[in-house]
Amino acid sequence: MRSNLYLISLSVGLLPCTFATAAPKVLGLDFVKLPKSGSRLQRRADTVTVPLINNDEIQYLANISIGTPPQPFAVQLDTGSSDLWVPSTGSDLCFQNQKGCADSGSFDPESSSSLQIGDGINFVISYGDGSAYVGDLVQDTLRLGQTTVPKAVFGLVDSSQDVPADENGPSTNGVWGISFQNGESAVVNEGSPAYTSILGLMKSSGLVSRQAYSLYLNDEDARAGSILFGGVDIDKFEPPLIGLPLVPRPGDSEIRSMTVEFTSLTVNAGGKTSVIQDNVVRAAILDSGSTAAALPADLADAIAKYFGAVSDPNFSRPLVPCGLSEADAQFVFQFGGTSGPKISVSARDLVSEPRFVSPDFRLRFKDGSDACFLGVYTTTEDFLLLGDTFLRSAYVVYDLEKKQIALAQAKINVSTSNIQEITGDSIPELKTVVPTQPLPSPTATASAILGPQDSEVARPDPNFNGQLTENPSKPSFTAGSARNNGNGGDNGSSAANLQAVPS
Repeated sequence: MRSNLYLISLSVGLLPCTFATAAPKVLGLDFVKLPKSGSRLQRRADTVTVPLINNDEIQYLANISIGTPPQPFAVQLDTGSSDLWVPSTGSDLCFQNQKGCADSGSFDPESSSSLQIGDGINFVISYGDGSAYVGDLVQDTLRLGQTTVPKAVFGLVDSSQDVPADENGPSTNGVWGISFQNGESAVVNEGSPAYTSILGLMKSSGLVSRQAYSLYLNDEDARAGSILFGGVDIDKFEPPLIGLPLVPRPGDSEIRSMTVEFTSLTVNAGGKTSVIQDNVVRAAILDSGSTAAALPADLADAIAKYFGAVSDPNFSRPLVPCGLSEADAQFVFQFGGTSGPKISVSARDLVSEPRFVSPDFRLRFKDGSDACFLGVYTTTEDFLLLGDTFLRSAYVVYDLEKKQIALAQAKINVSTSNIQEITGDSIPELKTVVPTQPLPSPTATASAILGPQDSEVARPDPNFNGQLTENPSKPSFTAGSARNNGNGGDNGSSAANLQAVPS
């Protein structure tokens, strides 16, 4: 249940830490991954560390505090937006889900002596899942562990609409967006000048040398990952680390998002390499606030066909046998052309088990094998949105000052750390930066992702009888040592009829 997860996230407590003003200037956030729940959207002596909790596949909840005395929060870290916001104690979110606000935090403006209301600038932000939040921009002291970031501007939310919810009520955790200042809500919606972002305040306060950070999500089942503001952990990736210039998202006149150029996708399976798409130039957004991969129809359909996936009107995602998660197949995404970085994503990271309102309700194919979701959505746009399913396999350095991203293959479940500072001149271990290639003109308008961008709790129609309209095709690879769960049947085989049955 989401509320239990929030309770855990705030009761874990801030890890003891120190901060050294001498180099390296690195501000670190460790996060602990917990089992999937709800619905919605390494420690060193010279690194500030606060715990981060993964709520479901896309929410990485950082323990922060705001105000004097400090008021604690669990906020979602999001590379796809630019504002920090938290709910007010008097918001409709807290009215509808009092326990959620008690667990994840709500801000009482009357209880902070350091709060500054400002000039009454409205705060309005919306997300790809259709949710929207309204309030005021205010200023107060932000704390990460024992480290203070003064004069942090954030949205104090009073009202909301279309917020994803479960049986406990709407999701109440705030969001900490760490993208570009020109993407702030006041700039986009009000035409106001950009305020100094938290990352900008970190630099001006001497906490980091450059407005850059690295993201390491680790394996889905791992307990730890890390985000380093101003630093890179060179033990967490396989060289080479290759840079890519950021480009405007199709439809934008300037760089507002973490968008690079995707150029090919191949599959390595059974000793063979198959080309799914090659010699293309498409924009690809790397977004920690999204769960799955939202892809243009031709690319999404090709991957679904490779898995032998089937569609069902009860669910927004294609369905595949769960046993395919055990397949020895690697999907290799390349960026920036033939000299650019390659990131290999396993079949396991593209297959996810469904989660139901009732824990006793499961999906199975007629042959007895479990049915899972394929972590791919279709978009009418000609760009890719690569979320958690991709980012788990990559070590990503987001450099906001030089407007570039550096990518390398992540090492999974590495216990050692070698943290180095990102200085004003260079990213440690960066081999090269590949040049950009001309992007094609956009052929559709923005905001056209079909289906939820995050991982929903599956709620099939109560009249659903489990009968699919067509049979899945044979996948292009075998499941290998597929899990059977004692239900019989070959999990790697094609399955004809889907049945929703109690376990």
